[in-house]
Amino acid sequence: MTILAAIPLLFAMTSADAVATVLNSPSASGAKTFAAAKEIVERDAAAGRPLQQFVVGVTTDDKKLAARYLAASRDRIKALAEQRDNPLAWYLLSLESNDVRMLLRAADGGNVQALNALGALATHEALNLRGSVDTNKLQRVLERSYGYFSRAAAQRDPNGFVNLGACYLQGLGCKQDMEMAFQCYRSAAEAGHPEAMDNISAMYQFGHGVKKDMELSLLWGMRGRAARGDAAAAKWLRERK
Repeated sequence: MTILAAIPLLFAMTSADAVATVLNSPSASGAKTFAAAKEIVERDAAAGRPLQQFVVGVTTDDKKLAARYLAASRDRIKALAEQRDNPLAWYLLSLESNDVRMLLRAADGGNVQALNALGALATHEALNLRGSVDTNKLQRVLERSYGYFSRAAAQRDPNGFVNLGACYLQGLGCKQDMEMAFQCYRSAAEAGHPEAMDNISAMYQFGHGVKKDMELSLLWGMRGRAARGDAAAAKWLRERK
């Protein structure tokens, strides 16, 4: 499967896909895909759908709109979390209240955003421990981070693959393995993740985990730029076919 063929068609994006995309970031999907997802979520929120209202409420910079949507949808999202133990609902509530306990509930249910968030928190904790005499504690924290990212990647989550690739690349919480890092980045890139494309480009450039190839490095670099909405890069790729 080529990377261009693997990028989801915008008109085929479902409401669930749109919510997942908005809860990540433009860097994970590319500006055009993110903008399309944002439009779908905002349309559904305006139509009165509680989940989308809450998503807009915790992601928008418009404080008045956030307050209105959160007030309208909070009870429904709480009910989903408390009565049905819905992982996404727990994750959304954790965003509003900045509550790690809710984040853990979401991760226990397999929510990939929560898993990646907890992995990032553990990585940050490990950075603060760098230079500490307690190397065993540092290793345990790194292994916890690796575990969260592994669980996200096991669900074919692109961000999970990128984070897991970084673990393998640097040997964080696992044995350093350049080939595994490349495979993780490749899996994320095939889902349209621009950062993964950049990492593949760099690995081809320096021969990390793969045979050095400057032509493929350029190709993947241009794919990353095109995925972010760079018209010149997209034109270059079309002309190369």
